Amino acid sequence: MGAAAVQCKCVGGEEGSEAPGEEPAMPAGDEDLKAKNAQKEKMAEAKKKMAIYAKNLRVRVTKEQNEAWKKVESEYAVQVMIWQSMSLQRGAKHQGVSASLQSKIEYAISVHASNLDSALEALDVALEKNRGYDLLGSSMSEAVNGIRASKLKGEARKALATILDSV
Repeated sequence: MGAAAVQCKCVGGEEGSEAPGEEPAMPAGDEDLKAKNAQKEKMAEAKKKMAIYAKNLRVRVTKEQNEAWKKVESEYAVQVMIWQSMSLQRGAKHQGVSASLQSKIEYAISVHASNLDSALEALDVALEKNRGYDLLGSSMSEAVNGIRASKLKGEARKALATILDSV
């Protein structure tokens, strides 16, 4: 035989009704489910934010590298004008070395978008050839160093973006 159900006889209530102002008890499983769903929503939101951060990092890499190369291009244009004005004063040896430097720098500028390592190698060769001749101005050397710095920062940012994507 089953146990008899006990009916509540509250003041102002009807037989079998619940006491006024009391909420029906929620099963413990529903609270756990709500907590798990809230946690899942937080994780989904965090993943969305991390994807946005990763995208922003990649955009920043591209932007910074483009700016660094624009600086190299503008400094190179000034450098060419300086070489042209100096060519009459310094003679054939100067022209040969400046032509070699021009070749390396023009190559670097033309391939940097498709082969950054080759472009950096060409710039390094140009800097090495410049030793002893002092044909590259300090602004040009700084612009080349800016390329190196943007590459290092870019690699770190890309690695961080990859980590954010994998979480």
